Amino acid sequence: MPMKKLITLVLMLPLLTVAQTFTNSASMPIPPNGTELRIPVVVSGLPSAISPSFGLSAVCFDITHQADVNLRIQLESPNGSKITIVDQKGAGGDNFTSTCLQENAMNGWIMTGVAPFLGSYYPLQSLNLFNNSQDPNGTWNFIVTDLFIPADTGSFHYVNLTFSINPPADPTSTSGPCSDTNPGGCQCPDPNSFDCDLLPDITSSALSIMQDNHEYPGHITVGVATPNIGWGPLEIHGIQSCFCDTVQVNCSTTLCPNGNPPTQLVNQRIYHKNANTMSYYDRPAGTMSYHPSHQHIHVDNWLDYTLRTWSPDPDERNWPIVGNGTKMSFCLINLSDCDSWYGFCEDTLGNVLTRTNFPNADFGHVSGCSNDQGIYVGNIDEYNSGLNGDGIIAPDVCNQTYYIVAITDPLDNFIETNELNNWAAVPITLTQQNPGTFETSGFTYAVNGNTIQAMSNGTTSDSCVWVWGDGSSNTYYSTQASHTYTGNGDYVVFHYAYNHCGPTVSADTIHILNTGLNTLNNPVLSLSLAPNPARDKAVLDYTLVQQTEVSIQVLDSYGKLIRDLQYGIQLPGKYRVAMPAHEEGLTSGIYYVRVNSNHSSQNIRWIIM
Repeated sequence: MPMKKLITLVLMLPLLTVAQTFTNSASMPIPPNGTELRIPVVVSGLPSAISPSFGLSAVCFDITHQADVNLRIQLESPNGSKITIVDQKGAGGDNFTSTCLQENAMNGWIMTGVAPFLGSYYPLQSLNLFNNSQDPNGTWNFIVTDLFIPADTGSFHYVNLTFSINPPADPTSTSGPCSDTNPGGCQCPDPNSFDCDLLPDITSSALSIMQDNHEYPGHITVGVATPNIGWGPLEIHGIQSCFCDTVQVNCSTTLCPNGNPPTQLVNQRIYHKNANTMSYYDRPAGTMSYHPSHQHIHVDNWLDYTLRTWSPDPDERNWPIVGNGTKMSFCLINLSDCDSWYGFCEDTLGNVLTRTNFPNADFGHVSGCSNDQGIYVGNIDEYNSGLNGDGIIAPDVCNQTYYIVAITDPLDNFIETNELNNWAAVPITLTQQNPGTFETSGFTYAVNGNTIQAMSNGTTSDSCVWVWGDGSSNTYYSTQASHTYTGNGDYVVFHYAYNHCGPTVSADTIHILNTGLNTLNNPVLSLSLAPNPARDKAVLDYTLVQQTEVSIQVLDSYGKLIRDLQYGIQLPGKYRVAMPAHEEGLTSGIYYVRVNSNHSSQNIRWIIM
């Protein structure tokens, strides 16, 4: 009896020391529209339980595909348990060429690799999850899904499953990429903390706007990229609660009465790390809706881009709008990453970010164009100019420099680490529009004590900005404004008068002096007349530095008084008076305009043609 047991043990030993590989090499196309391609691999003749002593040790495969970043690759055992081994990684690269996934890989983690992923890599989830005493005999499924709709083209060529004695053990938990299954590999924003929410941080890429804008008469097309430079993924899930306006409808409804598809409520998923455990919570975050022209689902109000004229306000989101964009929704998907599209990812100081700047690079679970979407850490989504339709509609702009301002998440539907870096402003000089005319320059004012009352010389401006020169915040008004200074002094006031062509900038020095003014011999400053010579009418500008009685006289070339205009008492300030030559009956010749005050008078020659 003991001899028989020994013989049995010797016969089993060769079976356990030799690796066995099972293959499916039937090439087939990868289907579009998020449909799973399930490639069966039949395993037989193995022990009835796989374990760390004998189990699955490697998965090797070959795939050609136009965009690896659109693919999710999974492995399913005969008992139905499933792991994700590659998840939408590869940026703009193509193909998996003789790629092997195993726990003793030579090239690091697949989620930090570069297409075509030639050689061996650690899988996203460990192959040892299968080595749990389950029976390996039966049909395994190698599952490939193209998550982008409409999909790029690609084909599966082969897959090998290798079982061996003592399959390689997992790398240490902290050495792996950050994921919900490997929280030990994730870092918190505070390096001294191990308990935190891992939030996304979505920006707008200035470089993508610079590289992808095209001008046409009356409109501009523009491509905008939205990188995630945060600590966690932007992840959203439709919750199957749909509406036509405010009326709840079944989510299978194709069109609402207004002709648009219904909107579906979405939740943002926030991942929370606590040492080596990962949890999450969901919160409401706007809506998504199906877009028939694109045949997939867009997250609504994802982006707002406009054409604007420059303003002194440091926040570009407040600059005057002269053209509105028509595209405000995205399908949230990883189209590239911060390495492959170098320069698209920047911090608030303008420093370019790469994968080395993201401890949690590629952390994410869902991405695509279905009810579950997202952008991984260090990855980039983009809507290029060729998909924008009408782009920015701007029928009344002029040939000059404007700014394209792109604001990601303009309604603040999503929680992020930084809510103050969601926009980019990029100058664009237009040359195919109308020549245009700008608003009249300059402004007049009167000073009463420490208060200035100002009026723009422009009469058709869309808006005006006054910068008072005392450090106070910029204030938006129509053509009239007032401001009170806290002390005496000279203040340089800037005035910006906007029309559809942009701003006309004017500046003047305002004198706030409440003492000693009566000692001035000449309260009249800055006397000017334009145009001069004039064919019809001219404009007289003058500035008073103290309160005085004013009259304006017109004299001929011999000094004879022709017109006497009495203006009475005027406060300190800048004044403008229209001088209509022909309406006053003045013929061609040389005249003099005299401005009289209580203490002095000044003359300026006026030539009428």
